[in-house]
Amino acid sequence: MLTMFCLCVCLLISSVQLNAQTKKINRPKSTLGISSVDNFVGESFNLYDKVYKYDAYAKTETPLEDEDVDILEDALTNITNLSESAPDILADLDGLSVLKQAKATLQINRAKKALKYSIKTTKELLLGTTEKEEDNSSEKEKPIENEQ
Repeated sequence: MLTMFCLCVCLLISSVQLNAQTKKINRPKSTLGISSVDNFVGESFNLYDKVYKYDAYAKTETPLEDEDVDILEDALTNITNLSESAPDILADLDGLSVLKQAKATLQINRAKKALKYSIKTTKELLLGTTEKEEDNSSEKEKPIENEQ
């Protein structure tokens, strides 16, 4: 009963979302010793760091190269696959102490928040790049009108 209460409180606290991210989400400082949770959190934040870097480039209006777009497309695929594996990780928490379950839940929720940011930002960056490429190609295709 106490376990369920702690999990519900943790989920309720972590479900509060902010629309705009004002600062970088910090990677958890320690691992839990639960390989599936530690791997999920580690991979989530590795992808998050990559997307955060490209988002900083976009905010400084630094254009993304073709290689950057390929990296972001691969990251989006990895992020999607990783976020689909999240429900399976919760099963690994059965039988652990209440404190360890609470810590794991907090780390998983932080990783899910990082993944949500990564998915949203990657899509925005890729759409922005695609729109710019389409604008450039449509400008090239416009026939030059002769002035007479």
